[in-house]
Amino acid sequence: MGNQVGTVRLLGWGNQALKPNREEDFVEKNIGFPCRVVTGNKAVQSVFDIELFKKEEFCFGVAEVRRDFTEGICPSVSSNGKIHEKNKGFLMEVIAKAGEGIPSSTASSVLSNISKWGSTAMSDFESKLLAVAADTVLPNIFGESSSFNAEDIRLYIIGATEVRSCIVKALTSKNLDEERQAVRSIIGKIKTSERYQQLMDLGHAYGLGEAETTAQLLLPVFFNGVAGIRANLVSSFARLDTISAEDREELREEALAALKKHGGLTRESLEEMPKMESFVLEVLRACPSPMFWSTIATRPTTVEYTTESGEHALKIKEGERVYASSYWALRDPAVFDKPEDFMWRRFLGPDGDARRKHHVIFHGRLTDTPAVNNHMCPGKDVSLSALKGSIAIFNTFFGWELQEPPVWTGTKMTRGSQPDYEVKIKSFWVQHPEDLNEIFPSHFRDIIDEVDDVDDIDVLVKTKTGTYSGSGTNSNVYIRLFDDKGHQSRELQLDVWWKNDFEKGQEGQYKLKDVKVAAPIVKIELFRDGCHPDDDWYCESVSVQLNPDNSGPTYDFSVNRWIRQNDHVWLSPGGCERPQDDVNPKDD
Repeated sequence: MGNQVGTVRLLGWGNQALKPNREEDFVEKNIGFPCRVVTGNKAVQSVFDIELFKKEEFCFGVAEVRRDFTEGICPSVSSNGKIHEKNKGFLMEVIAKAGEGIPSSTASSVLSNISKWGSTAMSDFESKLLAVAADTVLPNIFGESSSFNAEDIRLYIIGATEVRSCIVKALTSKNLDEERQAVRSIIGKIKTSERYQQLMDLGHAYGLGEAETTAQLLLPVFFNGVAGIRANLVSSFARLDTISAEDREELREEALAALKKHGGLTRESLEEMPKMESFVLEVLRACPSPMFWSTIATRPTTVEYTTESGEHALKIKEGERVYASSYWALRDPAVFDKPEDFMWRRFLGPDGDARRKHHVIFHGRLTDTPAVNNHMCPGKDVSLSALKGSIAIFNTFFGWELQEPPVWTGTKMTRGSQPDYEVKIKSFWVQHPEDLNEIFPSHFRDIIDEVDDVDDIDVLVKTKTGTYSGSGTNSNVYIRLFDDKGHQSRELQLDVWWKNDFEKGQEGQYKLKDVKVAAPIVKIELFRDGCHPDDDWYCESVSVQLNPDNSGPTYDFSVNRWIRQNDHVWLSPGGCERPQDDVNPKDD
């Protein structure tokens, strides 16, 4: 019963069942089978030596691949030797060709999927992100005209693996008719895809027959590729909800500048997002996927490593199972300060670059280049580009509210790198429509019509000019309104024809029509132009009433300051606000 108990313990406690004491990196455990569990960063890296350790065919630790979900052929991700070399060589070339179009397909996938979402609650948000991942990757491999059903992919992912324990397998067994039908559907779509013959010809060049080529396009592309990107997208999206608004804005400003400079999401714009890259790498450190690697020693070897208790050397026997935990390797305090804290700037600057050699992910070191003689995932760069690009677009143009804050305890094995509980959206909106329209005009109208469904309303703005000498102005004055769902109005000029507005001591009233905001108003932007450069305006207060003809809500803003040429003042409703407390202070 020891093996069964080990499986149950691992499934019940997840990564916490392997929590190390940091005095010894190699610990004998039973996790469904007897093995050495490795948790230290340096020791984990030792299993990447393809000459010393091999993968268990068809296996992922306590799980195994169902043979009929790969047409009975061992996929590249769990093969070894010459078979691994030709399988991986084929995949590397497929992905190299696909990678060229990933930035543009990422933008198209994210924006076209969002245009179908609407602004209401989404309990199936993670499934929607699966469609985003599929539409990002699959057209680049099988062709733009090839369409795969997201539900088929979801069912394939569910059925592709099973627990190795015979008892647990018996207790959790289910009818897989739908999942197997999904496999047949996916294979049928592969064979009718526009690039099918090209893929078969490429497979033949690597010594693969039609069945072998198709098998290498099943698990690696749909399970490791699409499902893997979806899982990391879920974690990255949820992690955005855990950092401060100021940090979110810092990431947004970097991405917006790069997108504007290069006219969209391109390889060049992604290269100019080091902060976003650091954020994604920290997500992968805190929420690694996969969380472990299962290997077998190919010959007797000695592994040297260092822990808090000093230098160690461990003899590994031929045939011994070694289960390496990326989860704990990426929490090794010897290489990562405050490893339990999510620090998104961790991989910036010289120190951040140095830490990358300790980042073990995608079955290798982050600094490793995929090759046929290592196990580094051939889709590493594609995955990173898709994650960076997707999160950059979400954070730059959209806002959302989750139904509940995300948490990660490391105990939910079935959730993998994702938060403990499914991520669900309470509301979703366009945060910066003008920027979206400028950079992605072809998607703007569809998204606004579907997501940004706020109605046009009338607004009454009242202003009060101060009584100091020179308080009045002949310049043009503008206001912009922001509501709590991220909608922002256009620039609204405050002007009444045939009236000299903003005179000393005067109150003004301005009826504005067709304004796209809703209650409550959480911020205003107030500014004047430079048509009279030295004609500064001293404003005491502003009030904003929504739907004035129906006695809508009123929001009062204390200003009490001079507004100079091209000054922009951001204010929140309520009491007096000092210039140094501006929502968006002007740089000195």
